[in-house]
Amino acid sequence: MIVVDEYLAVRVVGGRWPEGLPDDEDLVLPASRHWRLLQRIHAPGGGQLSQLLATFSPTDRDTIRYPYPEVLQVADPRPLLDEAAQIAARYGGTGWLIAESLAAGLTYGRTLWFGTERNVGHLLARAADDLGIAVHVVA
Repeated sequence: MIVVDEYLAVRVVGGRWPEGLPDDEDLVLPASRHWRLLQRIHAPGGGQLSQLLATFSPTDRDTIRYPYPEVLQVADPRPLLDEAAQIAARYGGTGWLIAESLAAGLTYGRTLWFGTERNVGHLLARAADDLGIAVHVVA
């Protein structure tokens, strides 16, 4: 399984598979990142996610709301919560989004894939390096 962020999820669900993203494994989106997408679907703002989602038809937005498991799976957060809490305690300053992403990375193959460098951040990059999780950015 490949753990992706919400920016890659939007591109994949929208039919634009990013060059450089392996296509031989299932994609999984942490629940906290799916939550971010759902928030922007139901309450669009002026940010990049809202702008990306504004280009989607109502049917395509429904595909974000209820992803097809053969295209994109949403990780069940329950098995990740304890590990995420340990990561948050160990590295401090992390919220659920970062901690759950790192826990998912540990659980699903020790890699994380991001659609934008901005989503990585210093804390996530440092913790991922320390935990032996490879971080990839596909622009």
